[in-house]
Amino acid sequence: MSDSVVSRKSFKNELKNFSSDLKNPAVAYLISLQSVRSRQTMKSFLNTVAKILGCTSFKDCPWSELKRHHIQAIIEKLLAKGRSPATVNTYLAAIKGVMLEAWSMNLIDTDTYTHIRQVKSVKGYRVSRGRALSQYEIKQLFSVTNEDLSCKGTRDAAIIALLLGCGLRRAELVALNLNDIEHASKTLVVMGKGNKQRRSFMPPSSWNYLQKWLHDIRGEYSGPLFTRIRRYDDVTLERLSDQAVYHILQLRQKEAAIEPFAPHDLRRTFASMMLDNGEDIVTVKDAMGHASISTTQRYDRRGDERLQRASSKIIF
Repeated sequence: MSDSVVSRKSFKNELKNFSSDLKNPAVAYLISLQSVRSRQTMKSFLNTVAKILGCTSFKDCPWSELKRHHIQAIIEKLLAKGRSPATVNTYLAAIKGVMLEAWSMNLIDTDTYTHIRQVKSVKGYRVSRGRALSQYEIKQLFSVTNEDLSCKGTRDAAIIALLLGCGLRRAELVALNLNDIEHASKTLVVMGKGNKQRRSFMPPSSWNYLQKWLHDIRGEYSGPLFTRIRRYDDVTLERLSDQAVYHILQLRQKEAAIEPFAPHDLRRTFASMMLDNGEDIVTVKDAMGHASISTTQRYDRRGDERLQRASSKIIF
């Protein structure tokens, strides 16, 4: 059999599999999500739901057979496993998204979808994880990057400066290109969640660290703002991944000899610093690209320190 015949046969099989996948409401739901990260997260959640239902993956789960009581049983199972209310509600949102697609594809009737849509979210909350870094810890992080005279030291200082000074998410940081910088206003055009753009104004420190990275190391060529650096200071044109940023921060944390922190803690630190400086919650919400004030409030870590100080004054 010739290569061309094999190629045509392979293409037909792939097309057939693709068409079959599109008939799956879970696949249709994942395709409808705009963010790659959201697709990955919800795919993982749907796989967990599928396993609860006794299936191997979301692709072989009989979504069109689910009823309201099935959804409620899944919620109870997740709560029994210790999932937080917020996490369970994310599972519920994913299931409802799949069932909306099932209804749109005429796989379930309107009554079934209406009953499932009326399943209520779980109430309650858990103490937020994460923390805000202290001024001492921030100083230590920049101390180790400034002492590193390699190209990585300059790059990593700029990365930390933008995460801290602009409150960027890792995915937002690595998606930045050179042409996203507006030099006149010293701002970044950031693509956030939900395909929503916002302008992020850089404080002087962030701007200075970024300029040092651009002028001394990276150069002014178009492309990714932050790139990989191989051994012997070989600066590449390859875009950094958000996982690479995670490892960079982990390395710098150990070098700085400070308590471990998650990359998102730098975003929490940004929110806490802005609020501590007297900025109103709406301004902080807009700066962080949040859709609601309630989300922004969860990033405020000032209350923890206030409660700790108050508790330390109790004598008995």
